[in-house]
Amino acid sequence: MKYWLHRISHLSNISYPFLEKGYLTIGFSDFCEAEFLDKVSNGDWDYFESQFDDIWGNRPKIRYNLWRFLADMNKGDWVIVPSWGTFSIYKLKNKYALLASDLTINIPEVDCIGKKIVRDNDYNMLKLEGEKEYLDIGFLREVKLIAKDIPRYEFADSALTSRMKIRTTNADISDLKNNVKKALSAFQSDKPINLKAQIIEKSVDIWHSIILEELNDDKFEKLVKWYFDQIGANETLIPSKNYEDKVGDVDVIATFENIKTIIYVQVKYYKGETSDWAIWQIKDFSESKENMFDGYSRQYWVISSSDTFSTESYNQAKEHNILLIDGKQFVRMLLDIGIESLEKFV
Repeated sequence: MKYWLHRISHLSNISYPFLEKGYLTIGFSDFCEAEFLDKVSNGDWDYFESQFDDIWGNRPKIRYNLWRFLADMNKGDWVIVPSWGTFSIYKLKNKYALLASDLTINIPEVDCIGKKIVRDNDYNMLKLEGEKEYLDIGFLREVKLIAKDIPRYEFADSALTSRMKIRTTNADISDLKNNVKKALSAFQSDKPINLKAQIIEKSVDIWHSIILEELNDDKFEKLVKWYFDQIGANETLIPSKNYEDKVGDVDVIATFENIKTIIYVQVKYYKGETSDWAIWQIKDFSESKENMFDGYSRQYWVISSSDTFSTESYNQAKEHNILLIDGKQFVRMLLDIGIESLEKFV
């Protein structure tokens, strides 16, 4: 039996409702054919490579995610699915994956924001009602829930916490099977195992209050910039508020050259609840970057000092793949990297 990490970052507004129905999903719908599933599930690597050559004309690194999903994952394996500050554990029910076009699949009625999910009558592919484009859900694995929404800070040790931060879609984490079992056992017995997390959790409210009482808009932006400096960004920038040809809005830009990733952050210094206006601002900004082909991947975040976001904010964030971080989550992130160097923060 193996242990896997599988991250839901692709079409999360569709994938999470499928997970509630007992299906783990992945994209690659261009390859959603019975022959492809059969040959790859049985380990035909040469065929797998040839199909990427024929259909996509190249062999991107992300193809390994599909290979692991179809060929390596097996019945009885455990799959850890990280989410917003938590993780869930599932067990694979079958040896082989399913095609999204399989009529036996019990598809969810609606996505995360209430749009109806339907099947196309011609190809049996999935789409949202009223839309022409197919949903890029190509393959599914049927899973059984073992434990849901285990808080990371309370029950995951440092090794497991670190592994859940990797950005690839999936990975074999069988070397951490004891860490996973320890986390599950602690969660089931309600006995947190992470001393650091317990200290952090007891400090969160105090630090959050200090941020709300002592900072202002500009200082909170600088604190967000400082955070990215501390975690290794090669370059951080607070752009001018009124630059030419401005589309949408972004307050902090952090570039990580070693992983070719740029994180754009909308920063909000609020108390109470943050509305969905912040999401619309950064969504408009993200759309202005969609056609850039410079070798960098791009992530879009909203960091707010507020206690929470509105329900509509969470819905919009899921639909547009925007990461929301509220005030207390951001405090945990600050405490996680250490507070000694805060003396240098102005």
